[in-house]
Amino acid sequence: MPSHSIRQRAGRSVLVHLPPGYDVSRAEPYPLLVLHDGQNLAHWRDEAQGGSWHADETIDRLVADGRIPPIVMAGIDHAGDERIGEFTPAASDDGGGPPSVYGRWIVDHLIPDLADDLNVRADIRGVTLGGSSLGGLVTLWIASISPGQFGRLLVMSPSVWWDNHMILRHLRKQPIDTATRIWLDVGKDEGKSVVRDARALRDLLREQHHDQLCYLEDPDGDHTEASWGRRFSDALTWLYRDQYS
Repeated sequence: MPSHSIRQRAGRSVLVHLPPGYDVSRAEPYPLLVLHDGQNLAHWRDEAQGGSWHADETIDRLVADGRIPPIVMAGIDHAGDERIGEFTPAASDDGGGPPSVYGRWIVDHLIPDLADDLNVRADIRGVTLGGSSLGGLVTLWIASISPGQFGRLLVMSPSVWWDNHMILRHLRKQPIDTATRIWLDVGKDEGKSVVRDARALRDLLREQHHDQLCYLEDPDGDHTEASWGRRFSDALTWLYRDQYS
């Protein structure tokens, strides 16, 4: 089986990357990492406008070095012109709208389909959800409305500012399960307001007793694929550290 493929699901492309040594008959199914903005994850994707995370290469290196367990990555291509509406949890002057349909598709259709096709876990300890910018925002939203689904979240440079910090108000009413491991980061070069918003989110999560929270301010980080890709290695290493404890 090739290490990567593009699969069509509900009219959109999903990048699937298999770890080194993937074994379809392995007794223990592989953890599943689901990421938004799949066009920007692999270096060989022609659709990678703005650059690539090189996520596939990072995963292969970390697995080979024994820093993370072998994991399967599924990167969901965004919906083009509909990306903002799909990723934003409240209507605003910028054209946002509820992402509930997108979130339910991931939980009710994509993850079960991948579990049927591949040797991956679909339980809370086995599934991680993540993204950057608006992808980080929608990750928080989907996790909050889908209790018991995601054991780990990767949240990079989330757009906390959206709709007058609506996500902070939402999480106060509908918090994420405190058993969830959360990686949260921001780049210091993204601007003072972005860093301030990330700190507000960090403080809220701590107030809600998220003891499994890792918060990072990247002194050289900006709002680019290159910065997110550079931090991806540390994020994965921390998120899956409990696999070896």
